[in-house]
Amino acid sequence: MNVQVYDAPKTRQIRSKPRGIEVTVPFFCPPERIPARICLSDITMPTLRKIPSYITGLSGFSVERNLHLAAQYAAARTLEMVVIDLLVGYTQPLSMHFRSLERIQAHDVLSLFRASRALIEALAAYWKAWIVEDEGAQAEACYDWRRPADFIARRPDFIPHLLQQDAFAHLHLLTHPVMTPFHDKPLTATSFRADYSHIMRAHARLHPEMEVVI
Repeated sequence: MNVQVYDAPKTRQIRSKPRGIEVTVPFFCPPERIPARICLSDITMPTLRKIPSYITGLSGFSVERNLHLAAQYAAARTLEMVVIDLLVGYTQPLSMHFRSLERIQAHDVLSLFRASRALIEALAAYWKAWIVEDEGAQAEACYDWRRPADFIARRPDFIPHLLQQDAFAHLHLLTHPVMTPFHDKPLTATSFRADYSHIMRAHARLHPEMEVVI
């Protein structure tokens, strides 16, 4: 079985101005249907629960390893994998730790891997209410509310709900765990609205002739 080989980017985050975060969006299609031109707002990484009207892609230090998993998934199904590398801009500086809801107001990027216990508890309260409403009261016992790698990874489709709440509506980028069809553990991903205007760069890594329309 042939698995595509990737050239790993040297960095995953750019801190010099203009600021941006590298996000890698893999998706799959039949080999005979590789598009010559794609609109960025029409694609996203496959997740077990689709996040409506959002683009989601791999991010963090394990991108290349996770791309190999995605390539194996595609090869096993005789699919072609297309990989779109993005540089997604932000305006407010990143912080190493988010200790409270109040501190979030100073940023437009939030990583749930850096969230404090108090913030995780606040997120769990939102997710618990939404999941119970969607799945029924019995679902409350089916999630580990202490771990975003469980309740958010399994139900990322509530991220748009979160970013409509007053305390979070200013956020543009959310880095979070997510379940995908090509791995049985949650992966690190970054999501943003499909109409987000601060896309600084978009490139089809394995298909350089492909036009990516931002």
